[in-house]
Amino acid sequence: MKNLTILVLAVLLGAAIISGFVFYEKYGDVKDALEDSNRQLLVRNETLAQLNEERTALYGKIQKNAGQLEELENANLRISQLEDGIKVKDQALSRSHEKIRQMEEELKEAKKIEEAIRKQLSLRHDTITGLEEQLQEEASLGKVEIEELRSTYTSLISELKRQLIDKEMTIREFEEMLTITFVDRVLFDFGQATITSKGRKVLAEVGKALRNAQGMKIRVVGHTDNVPIRREYRYRFPSNWDLSSARAAAVVRYFQREGDLDPQSLEAVGRSFYEPVATNETEEGRAQNRRVEVIIAPMMGRQ
Repeated sequence: MKNLTILVLAVLLGAAIISGFVFYEKYGDVKDALEDSNRQLLVRNETLAQLNEERTALYGKIQKNAGQLEELENANLRISQLEDGIKVKDQALSRSHEKIRQMEEELKEAKKIEEAIRKQLSLRHDTITGLEEQLQEEASLGKVEIEELRSTYTSLISELKRQLIDKEMTIREFEEMLTITFVDRVLFDFGQATITSKGRKVLAEVGKALRNAQGMKIRVVGHTDNVPIRREYRYRFPSNWDLSSARAAAVVRYFQREGDLDPQSLEAVGRSFYEPVATNETEEGRAQNRRVEVIIAPMMGRQ
C-alpha cells in the first residue's frame, strides 16, 4: 500500500514536471508574443505621434489656406466690383462719346446757320446802307413836310376853337395831339347810337375843320358810364361795349360820308366804362363819363 502511494505520487510528480515544461514553453511563446506586441504597439504609438504631428501641421496649413482662400474670395469680389465699375464707366464714356458726336453735328449745323445769318446780315447791311442814303436824300423834303404839318395843325386848332365856343364840348391840346370831347347828349339821345340833328350840325362844323388836317390820324372813341344797358335797349346793345362802339362807328361814318374825310385816316374805338373821367357814384359824374372823344394826332409812318 505504501509502495502504491509512492508510485502514485511519483506518477503525479512526473506529470507535474511534464506539465511545467509544457507550461514554460507556452509561457515563453506568450512572452515573446507579448514583447512583439509591445514593440508593435510602440511602433504604432510612434506612428500615431508622427501622424498627430502631421495632422497638426496639416491643420495649420488648412487654416492658413482658409485665410488665403478668404483673401482670394475678397480679391475676387473686389475684382468683380471693379469690373462692374468699369462697365458703368464704359457705358458713361459711350454716352459721352455719343453726346460729343451729336454736339459736333449740332456745331456743324450751327456753323451753317451762322454762315447763312452772316450772308443775311451782309444783305441787310447793304439794304440799310441804301435806306440811309435814301433817307438822307429825303431828309430835306421831310423837313418841309413837317413844317407844313405843323402849320396845318396850328390852323386846325384855331379853326376848331373858333367854331366850338359856347357849345357843350371841350378841346384839349397835348404836344401835337388834339382831343375834342362831346358829352353824349350833344350827339345822341339816351341809349341810342343814331346821331341827332343837333349832333349832325356840330359834327358838320368839326368836319369842315378836319378836311384841312392832311397827314393826321382821326380816332373816335366812345365811352359810357357803368350803369348796365336797360332791358328795352339790350336787343340792339347787349352791353356798354356795344353801345360805345356803335356810337364811335356812327361818328366815323358821318365824317366819311358827310364830312368827305379820307376813311384811311379814320378809326372807331369803343371803351365801354373802363376809362372814366369822373366818379360813377353821382349823376353828374356819370354824365361826364358818357362822352365821345375825337382825337387828332399826326399819322405814324407817313411817306
